[in-house]
Amino acid sequence: MTAAAQQRYNAVAVILHWVMAAAFLLMLAGGLSMTYLDLDKSLVFQMYQWHKSLGVLLLAAFFLRLLWRLLHKPPALPGFMPRWEALAAKAGHIALYACMIAVPLSGWAMVSSSAYGVPTIVFGWFEWPHIPGIAYNETVNAAAKTAHWLLAWFFGLCIAGHIAAVVKHAVVDKHNLLPR
Repeated sequence: MTAAAQQRYNAVAVILHWVMAAAFLLMLAGGLSMTYLDLDKSLVFQMYQWHKSLGVLLLAAFFLRLLWRLLHKPPALPGFMPRWEALAAKAGHIALYACMIAVPLSGWAMVSSSAYGVPTIVFGWFEWPHIPGIAYNETVNAAAKTAHWLLAWFFGLCIAGHIAAVVKHAVVDKHNLLPR
């Protein structure tokens, strides 16, 4: 591997990053729309089905991304970066990864424990199973709803912080880290 290649994420990592980033932003926007906009009930139902389907795919993509990350060492942080920024970057990435797994899992728990028992048919391809043992459990459902809502907001803040850090490095520090 060349020195230039070691300074960049590989193509698979970059593709997973951007596809998942776009999908999670779409999920956040859809979740907010379903929750806070006055939409036709049939549209909301369709949005929930789409939201659940994409959530299942993002859950699978998370495990692919995690496996790829464990098998491929990421490039080192730039040497000019102060220690506090390196620590903040590491903490931010850990928070992002935690949200990438926790948000879909809390959604799955919410759907699985719902009093409605509506199945998740992933884009009309196959039925995703509910988590066993929690069907129609109001306590689990309330906790899962609260967790999903709080985690989604926290995830949005983490994403905003991630973007703000990139902008800060480019505009204030004059270091373009996007080529990494």
